[in-house]
Amino acid sequence: MSMPFYVDPEQLTKDRADFSRRGVSRGLPVIAASSADGIVIIALNSSTSLMKIGEVHDHIAFAGAGKFHEYEALRLAAVRWADTRAYQYSRRDVSASSLANALAHAIGEAFVSAPKPLEIALLLPEVGQAPELDRIFSLSFDGSLSDHGTFAAIGGVPDGLAQRAFDSALYEREAEAVIDFCVRELARTHADDRIHAEIALLRRGVELRSFERHTPVRMARAERSHL
Repeated sequence: MSMPFYVDPEQLTKDRADFSRRGVSRGLPVIAASSADGIVIIALNSSTSLMKIGEVHDHIAFAGAGKFHEYEALRLAAVRWADTRAYQYSRRDVSASSLANALAHAIGEAFVSAPKPLEIALLLPEVGQAPELDRIFSLSFDGSLSDHGTFAAIGGVPDGLAQRAFDSALYEREAEAVIDFCVRELARTHADDRIHAEIALLRRGVELRSFERHTPVRMARAERSHL
């Protein structure tokens, strides 16, 4: 009788994490940053038809980095979850916190038991009545969940971007200034005619449907405008 194949659980977990981490790092970056007008979301994208940023519910957005078909499936699941909860209870009972916990559970299960772990990272921003009430959650490939303050970034993010954002006190500035800052930072390492910055805003002070999609910005043009 042949012996079953054995792999050290610690080594298996490390290998799966390394595999997912490499996949996410190859993805183009996504940024969510609070501003005086709301939460700005910027995602670099090489496709003109596949959107990395989407609306989930009234004040909640979704953005992903990594394998598009994997995080798009989770976005659709998030929309269904939010709609069902709003129907069963009320729209006020749909929050980024509860949605993030539900997604973290599903992603964690996939990391442990699926034949291949997910190669994704997610951002779930929820705009509040004031910048200090904004919530920006990030989820990683293993289901790890983090609650950020007024700034978060995933994917192939430029080194030191979070510190420069903190030093610039972006949350006190208007949305256009925050967009300009983020696009300028990303253009330093991603100036390419094939890549554009997909931009959205969760508008502060809107009772329902606060999600707004802005005109994309070509990164090569953005770099030239800041020479």
